[in-house]
Amino acid sequence: MIFFTNTWHKILTTTGMAILASSIYLNDAKAQSLPQQENLLIAQTFGGIERKISLSEVPLPVMASVKLVTGGEPKEAGVEMKSDGSIVYEIGGQNQQGFKFLVDATPDGKIIEVDEEIERSAVPENAMKALKQWAPNAQIVSTWRSTRLGEFVYEIVMNNGFWFEIYLDDKKVTKVTINPSS
Repeated sequence: MIFFTNTWHKILTTTGMAILASSIYLNDAKAQSLPQQENLLIAQTFGGIERKISLSEVPLPVMASVKLVTGGEPKEAGVEMKSDGSIVYEIGGQNQQGFKFLVDATPDGKIIEVDEEIERSAVPENAMKALKQWAPNAQIVSTWRSTRLGEFVYEIVMNNGFWFEIYLDDKKVTKVTINPSS
């Protein structure tokens, strides 16, 4: 009887772990084109499908919104079909000050997110203190300000293969996320 109970317990535990593990990896799907074959997409997870497109394929309302919000000239574009079926365009380029930008917009030109490279001195002091607490010896490669529906997030890319998102609320750090560079 003890053998049966232990075996049954192992089967249930293993099954539960497999179900839990599979549910963790289903939330953030992406796909990308292979460089040799532009129309072939490879799924990485189950969230959405991304591919690079030419600027001529970007709807005019998206281009107009991007130029208005950045004051810059778009140089590259991508499109993503989200898991819910919605479409988001990601437009990259350089603004008049020579800094890079990335803008996410819906097909009708509604801006979802604006990421702009900024000088390190433009990052608030309390954000830099939080960064030094988490990565005291890492060297900063670039600094970005991300505006997401009115919320400011500072993104700091490090030389150690990670980038940090530092969320501020009334000049107080509210959250820090650490992400591996891709």
